[in-house]
Amino acid sequence: MIKTHIHLGIYHSGVEICGKEYCFGGHEYKNITGVFAVEAKVGPPGLLFKQSISVGYTHLTNDQIHKLIQDISKEYVGTSYNLLTRNCNHFTDDLCLQLLGKHAPSWINRAAKLGTMFPCVIPTEWIEPPDLEGDGKKYICKEEIYDDS
Repeated sequence: MIKTHIHLGIYHSGVEICGKEYCFGGHEYKNITGVFAVEAKVGPPGLLFKQSISVGYTHLTNDQIHKLIQDISKEYVGTSYNLLTRNCNHFTDDLCLQLLGKHAPSWINRAAKLGTMFPCVIPTEWIEPPDLEGDGKKYICKEEIYDDS
Protein backbone atom coordinates (compact mmCIF):
# COMPACT_ATOMS: atom_id res chain seq x y z
CA MET A 1 0.00 0.00 0.00
CA ILE A 2 1.31 3.42 -0.97
CA LYS A 3 0.35 6.41 1.10
CA THR A 4 0.54 9.90 -0.28
CA HIS A 5 -0.16 13.17 1.41
CA ILE A 6 -1.91 15.83 -0.64
CA HIS A 7 -1.46 18.54 2.03
CA LEU A 8 -4.51 20.47 0.95
CA GLY A 9 -5.65 22.82 3.66
CA ILE A 10 -5.45 26.39 4.83
CA TYR A 11 -2.33 26.82 6.89
CA HIS A 12 -0.71 29.53 8.96
CA SER A 13 3.07 29.47 9.07
CA GLY A 14 5.94 31.32 10.62
CA VAL A 15 9.67 30.86 11.06
CA GLU A 16 11.11 29.82 14.42
CA ILE A 17 14.34 31.57 15.34
CA CYS A 18 15.84 31.18 18.85
CA GLY A 19 12.54 30.25 20.49
CA LYS A 20 10.45 32.94 18.76
CA GLU A 21 8.12 32.41 15.81
CA TYR A 22 8.17 35.28 13.32
CA CYS A 23 4.90 35.70 11.43
CA PHE A 24 3.09 38.12 9.14
CA GLY A 25 -0.48 39.35 9.29
CA GLY A 26 -2.56 42.16 7.92
CA HIS A 27 -4.07 45.30 9.42
CA GLU A 28 -5.32 48.68 8.19
CA TYR A 29 -2.57 50.94 9.60
CA LYS A 30 -0.39 52.49 6.87
CA ASN A 31 3.39 52.18 7.10
CA ILE A 32 3.27 49.82 10.11
CA THR A 33 4.82 46.38 9.80
CA GLY A 34 2.68 43.29 9.77
CA VAL A 35 5.58 41.19 11.07
CA PHE A 36 5.32 40.07 14.67
CA ALA A 37 6.88 37.48 16.99
CA VAL A 38 5.08 35.02 19.24
CA GLU A 39 6.16 32.15 21.44
CA ALA A 40 7.30 29.28 19.21
CA LYS A 41 4.90 26.36 18.88
CA VAL A 42 2.10 28.43 20.40
CA GLY A 43 1.40 30.82 17.54
CA PRO A 44 -1.06 33.67 17.24
CA PRO A 45 -4.29 33.57 19.29
CA GLY A 46 -7.06 31.49 17.77
CA LEU A 47 -4.78 29.10 15.92
CA LEU A 48 -3.97 25.54 16.92
CA PHE A 49 -0.34 24.48 16.57
CA LYS A 50 -0.04 21.42 14.33
CA GLN A 51 3.60 20.68 13.58
CA SER A 52 7.12 21.97 13.09
CA ILE A 53 9.01 21.23 9.91
CA SER A 54 12.76 21.62 10.00
CA VAL A 55 13.94 23.44 6.89
CA GLY A 56 17.52 23.86 8.06
CA TYR A 57 19.88 25.99 10.10
CA THR A 58 21.31 29.37 9.24
CA HIS A 59 24.95 30.36 9.41
CA LEU A 60 24.04 34.01 9.97
CA THR A 61 25.12 35.67 13.20
CA ASN A 62 22.55 36.99 15.69
CA ASP A 63 23.27 40.54 14.49
CA GLN A 64 22.74 39.52 10.86
CA ILE A 65 19.47 37.77 11.76
CA HIS A 66 18.30 40.85 13.68
CA LYS A 67 19.06 43.11 10.69
CA LEU A 68 17.30 40.68 8.34
CA ILE A 69 14.17 40.72 10.54
CA GLN A 70 14.27 44.54 10.61
CA ASP A 71 14.65 44.75 6.83
CA ILE A 72 11.93 42.22 6.01
CA SER A 73 9.62 43.95 8.49
CA LYS A 74 9.85 47.12 6.37
CA GLU A 75 8.84 45.14 3.27
CA TYR A 76 5.93 43.32 4.89
CA VAL A 77 3.70 46.15 6.10
CA GLY A 78 0.26 45.16 7.36
CA THR A 79 -1.62 46.93 4.57
CA SER A 80 0.21 44.80 1.96
CA TYR A 81 -1.39 41.58 3.30
CA ASN A 82 -3.51 39.72 0.76
CA LEU A 83 -4.95 36.28 1.51
CA LEU A 84 -4.05 34.93 -1.93
CA THR A 85 -0.93 36.80 -3.05
CA ARG A 86 0.89 38.04 0.09
CA ASN A 87 0.03 36.10 3.22
CA CYS A 88 1.88 34.56 6.18
CA ASN A 89 3.05 31.67 3.99
CA HIS A 90 4.59 34.02 1.41
CA PHE A 91 6.41 35.71 4.30
CA THR A 92 7.62 32.36 5.65
CA ASP A 93 8.93 31.36 2.23
CA ASP A 94 10.70 34.69 1.75
CA LEU A 95 12.30 34.58 5.22
CA CYS A 96 13.44 30.96 4.72
CA LEU A 97 14.96 31.92 1.38
CA GLN A 98 16.86 34.82 2.95
CA LEU A 99 17.98 32.84 6.01
CA LEU A 100 18.79 29.52 4.36
CA GLY A 101 18.88 29.99 0.62
CA LYS A 102 16.00 27.55 0.20
CA HIS A 103 12.22 27.70 0.07
CA ALA A 104 9.67 26.63 2.66
CA PRO A 105 7.60 23.56 1.64
CA SER A 106 5.38 24.63 -1.26
CA TRP A 107 2.30 22.82 0.04
CA ILE A 108 1.88 25.31 2.92
CA ASN A 109 0.50 27.83 0.44
CA ARG A 110 -1.31 25.49 -1.96
CA ALA A 111 -4.78 26.81 -1.01
CA ALA A 112 -3.77 30.39 -1.89
CA LYS A 113 -2.33 29.23 -5.20
CA LEU A 114 -5.60 27.45 -6.01
CA GLY A 115 -7.50 30.57 -4.94
CA THR A 116 -5.59 32.67 -7.47
CA MET A 117 -6.50 30.14 -10.17
CA PHE A 118 -10.22 30.21 -9.24
CA PRO A 119 -10.80 33.69 -7.77
CA CYS A 120 -14.55 33.70 -8.46
CA VAL A 121 -15.18 31.39 -5.51
CA ILE A 122 -13.45 33.65 -2.97
CA PRO A 123 -15.52 36.47 -1.43
CA THR A 124 -13.72 39.82 -1.73
CA GLU A 125 -14.10 40.49 1.99
CA TRP A 126 -11.77 37.56 2.65
CA ILE A 127 -9.06 39.25 0.61
CA GLU A 128 -9.56 43.00 0.87
CA PRO A 129 -10.58 45.26 3.75
CA PRO A 130 -14.37 45.38 4.15
CA ASP A 131 -16.36 47.84 2.07
CA LEU A 132 -17.75 50.07 4.82
CA GLU A 133 -20.49 51.56 2.65
CA GLY A 134 -21.41 48.39 0.78
CA ASP A 135 -23.60 45.49 1.71
CA GLY A 136 -20.63 43.21 2.41
CA LYS A 137 -21.55 40.88 -0.46
CA LYS A 138 -19.06 42.08 -3.04
CA TYR A 139 -17.28 39.25 -4.87
CA ILE A 140 -14.22 39.18 -7.08
CA CYS A 141 -16.23 38.26 -10.14
CA LYS A 142 -19.88 37.78 -10.94
CA GLU A 143 -20.04 34.19 -12.18
CA GLU A 144 -22.18 31.89 -10.08
CA ILE A 145 -20.94 28.42 -9.24
CA TYR A 146 -23.43 25.56 -9.06
CA ASP A 147 -22.96 22.02 -7.85
CA ASP A 148 -24.13 19.44 -10.42
CA SER A 149 -24.40 16.60 -7.92
